[in-house]
Amino acid sequence: MSTREIHVVVVGVSTAGISVAKKVAALAKDGFPNLRVTIIDKNEYTYHSIGAPRGIVDKQFGRSLFFRLDTLLAPFEVSAKPKHRFIQALLTNVNSKTIELNTGETLAFDYLVLATGAANSFPGNVNAPTLEDGRLRMAQLHENVEAANNVLVIGGGAVGVEIAGEIADQYPNKQVTLVHSASRLLPLNFKEGISNGAVYKLRRLGVRVVLNERINIPADIQFDGAVRPMTLVGRSGREYTSDVQFLATGTKVYSEYMASLEKHLGTTLREKNGTIKVKPTLQLASDALPNIFVVGDVNSLPAGAKYAVKAGEQAQLAAANLIAMISAGFDNAKVTNLVLQNWNGSVMNMIAVPIGKSLGVLQASGIAFGKSCVGDIVVSRVKAKDYFVSKTAKEFPPNANA
Repeated sequence: MSTREIHVVVVGVSTAGISVAKKVAALAKDGFPNLRVTIIDKNEYTYHSIGAPRGIVDKQFGRSLFFRLDTLLAPFEVSAKPKHRFIQALLTNVNSKTIELNTGETLAFDYLVLATGAANSFPGNVNAPTLEDGRLRMAQLHENVEAANNVLVIGGGAVGVEIAGEIADQYPNKQVTLVHSASRLLPLNFKEGISNGAVYKLRRLGVRVVLNERINIPADIQFDGAVRPMTLVGRSGREYTSDVQFLATGTKVYSEYMASLEKHLGTTLREKNGTIKVKPTLQLASDALPNIFVVGDVNSLPAGAKYAVKAGEQAQLAAANLIAMISAGFDNAKVTNLVLQNWNGSVMNMIAVPIGKSLGVLQASGIAFGKSCVGDIVVSRVKAKDYFVSKTAKEFPPNANA
């Protein structure tokens, strides 16, 4: 048993942050009673964004996507006086030994995990600080889509396909249009068979699928799910009229908090797209700060390593390395012979995309199930039944999303 005072701070509490925080907090009951974990997020909840497409058409399901963060680490307390802590705040600066929050609070850390993720348009992200505000936004979105006659989805990646499929399946009398800039749907690193299958099954549901078209998006347009009748023009000159619009293209990471540290170290720690550079161990790419880890969408691993499954694998690796450092006493003395695990470089080679409740496309073990019913059967049983929200619920104490 070690009586060392150890403070681990995890910023960003979604897929990767949840996993790292729980695994490290468990050490408090396993030989490190004075270890404490502080989790920080700008919202008072984590949002299971994978389920957003279903949440658009199912109001009760939309409510179930939000989980309170203040109880996440309660099972790992060692006494009646809590050591672990949740802070609702935005990270503004990372320094070599402290972080600064928009609340004015400064926290010292022994180890820091940055898992601040990436932002995309609503409902991929919900810009609402409280759980009830988030649920109200999703409920309003449901009502807006229900009231619309025409829905436009811009972007034919997995999320765009799922949104279009869910709306068309639930509301067969609405005109749903999916516009995609590439020559086929879904990420290009997957086989063309699932792309063709997605087009075929969306059209079966009545979705108008337009490929090789880029929408000219005015700078002032807000993709907030409001009923806002408008006509947008594609580069082809064709017009697309809709009542509600969804933008399902691209993400943007928030890493401005690294600027002060970069200035202090006199080096660039971020790629041009804002992602934070990491070593194969998922430590920050700076020999001066081996006690900082970066996991999930905000790090510089390739896009194929950013799916939820891979984020979970990153979290497992980072937690294992962090625990190895704690066990070796890295925070208390200079340790030179510690061997850490490396990321194996793997990227996602499997994808399951629901198209409504009973259709879907699948690629697994290099085999594409596009137009066939095999994709429908597997995807409806594996993902479409609840978009894995029940799996996320198991990460939390009971009633975290009550």
